[in-house]
Amino acid sequence: MRRLCLLLATVLAALTGVVALPATSALAASAPPSSTGQRWALKVNGVYVSAEVNDSGDQNGKLRARSTTVGSWETFSLHTDNISGVGYGTTVSLRNEENGLYVTSEVDTSGAQSGMLRARGTNSGSWERFYVVPQGGGQFALKSAANGLYVTAEFNYTGGDQGLLRARSSSVGSWERFTFVPVDGAGDTGMPPQSSVTASGRHDIASWNVCANNNPSAACKLQYVDGDTVGANVASGVNGYLNHRPEAIFFQEICEKAVKPLELELESRLGGGWDVRFAPTYYKVVATDGTSDTGLLAQKTCADSTSHKDRGSFGIALAVKDTNTWYRGYTLPSPDKKEQRPALCATVPETGTVYCNAHFSSGSYFVDGNQAGDDPDGISRRKQSDALKGIVDKLQERGYTPFLGGDLNTTHASVDVLSSLYASHQECGQPTPGSPHDGAPTDGNNKIDYLFGPTGATYACEVVDPSLSDHRMIHATITL
Repeated sequence: MRRLCLLLATVLAALTGVVALPATSALAASAPPSSTGQRWALKVNGVYVSAEVNDSGDQNGKLRARSTTVGSWETFSLHTDNISGVGYGTTVSLRNEENGLYVTSEVDTSGAQSGMLRARGTNSGSWERFYVVPQGGGQFALKSAANGLYVTAEFNYTGGDQGLLRARSSSVGSWERFTFVPVDGAGDTGMPPQSSVTASGRHDIASWNVCANNNPSAACKLQYVDGDTVGANVASGVNGYLNHRPEAIFFQEICEKAVKPLELELESRLGGGWDVRFAPTYYKVVATDGTSDTGLLAQKTCADSTSHKDRGSFGIALAVKDTNTWYRGYTLPSPDKKEQRPALCATVPETGTVYCNAHFSSGSYFVDGNQAGDDPDGISRRKQSDALKGIVDKLQERGYTPFLGGDLNTTHASVDVLSSLYASHQECGQPTPGSPHDGAPTDGNNKIDYLFGPTGATYACEVVDPSLSDHRMIHATITL
């Protein structure tokens, strides 16, 4: 990231405590849309829906079906938040790419604009939630959770309200049938250029599940805190507990709006230019008929901060030098109606390296005597391991030396589910390729965080505890 480093307003008093920084509106405003999240355009009767972000007053951000092309005004990402007793994925919220705000059903508006849709919500609640109702042929109706009515495009309106979207119909006709048209948001669509550099020398990579959403564990000091505070504390933990400045850092369980503050804080504390990218965790959108094969994915939202600020989506982040020219997010094969887990890769052409961060599905664990893991039998984690290897293999074919890992949610007892990774890479807990799959614990008494690199290199692996998360940070020094 080529910009001036952030001037810290507050010095952290202790690395083990969370220091609440003053609200920084510039950082909140500059928090990017999900770097690699899927994006969609909505099409009805042959035209695309636009958010009129240049309109003023109570018309600002109103949605109209009126465009023949797709730009940022016509681009939306889908999000899903937790509904008590129901969970994620049963409703979606739409966030506009241009202004970063959620689409709201204005159910308190009266007259001809009653129930009109506007991109103006800073949080997702009942006014921002919509049920997805399949109509066949790849079309869907949207039913507002605020008033139980279908969204209609008012093609008979004239002037500035022509094509206005309103939640006002009790039945579905052609004006209520929408098509979600994918607008690629995964990152670069092609592969990176062939590397002209052969990686050599020493490489330092770290990985840390920072537990910064709403985990109730007392060890998760960053639950429900805002992005500025997460960025400051996480960067301080990296800086204070590692003996060497890492060249790449993998983060898991982080909220989207902590990404920009984290980037600035890494630059301030570690020096140099950093580029921090984000990839969301998804849920398959569950239609009103109970099916989850709609083809739509919605990003899991982080719980709001204690100050009721929206913290964006939940997922993983990858910090590398700001000279990287290629990045891409992936959705790994995951259990149906569970979290659809992400991977995120970025190249650094000047060193001939590529870095891939992943967060695999949770294994077997119990809450109140009930199985709470997404993948207790390891079937999905094995598929995720195979998929990550396939991603890395293609990048390696382009001449890049890969470093990969993250929170793979796999203990030594079930490490065979990672066999495809061990077959072609060496893990930092292994002094030699043939050494046991071993290493210091990273979560309680278990090792579930891993860092891999080329086989045959010289490896050193340490685990440190900045006391901010229920996970410890794992740090690999790999000499080629």
